[in-house]
Amino acid sequence: MGTAGARFMVAKQLAASGGLYLEEGKTRLCLDPGPGAIVQYAKRKVDPSRLDGIVVSHRHLDHCGDVNVMIEAMTEGGFSRRGALYCPADALDDDPVVFQYLRRFPEKVIKLQLKTDYRVGEIAFTTSPAHIHGAETYGFRFGDRLGWVTDSAYYEGIAEDHRADVMLIHVVLMQCRPELPHLCLADAERIVSEAKPRLAVLTHFGMTVWRAHPWELAEAMSQRTGVDVKAARDGMSLEL
Repeated sequence: MGTAGARFMVAKQLAASGGLYLEEGKTRLCLDPGPGAIVQYAKRKVDPSRLDGIVVSHRHLDHCGDVNVMIEAMTEGGFSRRGALYCPADALDDDPVVFQYLRRFPEKVIKLQLKTDYRVGEIAFTTSPAHIHGAETYGFRFGDRLGWVTDSAYYEGIAEDHRADVMLIHVVLMQCRPELPHLCLADAERIVSEAKPRLAVLTHFGMTVWRAHPWELAEAMSQRTGVDVKAARDGMSLEL
């Protein structure tokens, strides 16, 4: 998972770790189902048996802790073979996070590749170049509408690789720490300043960011960059 602060946030559920739910027309997609995803779906009356796909950016448990139960739910315990799982190869190989017996439940299990286009029904997405994160990690662009900047150390080009109308940026660290492959607040501001999205949403906070009140940090970043920056809140809904 990365830092002790991020682990504490998940363990205490100070903010929900259920990932992102996308809906376009009749297509429904689950992105990064972390611990508690199935509970969050139930609380919001989202039926996971209607999912068409599950996408995992990387194998760390805060991003895939509920991937197995979501596969079960999508396929109704394997009795309705449907949907697709998209994930890095190391989520399936060596020390896998996806159980072997569940892999026959979806119609397809796809190992993600760098800078590659994919489509699930009406939702198309493209993987980023490799993120710097200690596990095989991908960010995503959903056309020009949504950019998903997941865990990574900052690298040149990260803003352009995820540039979109709305960008979700994972900000674990308050201060940059070269030994930790996570984005800090200054990294996020640089991404926002370079990409200039209509809306940037900061999410995936470590404890130092949380204690500094991320909604206040987002407002200050808005003032400095001229971009509408928000801090994610549980159950936040966006129209793209």
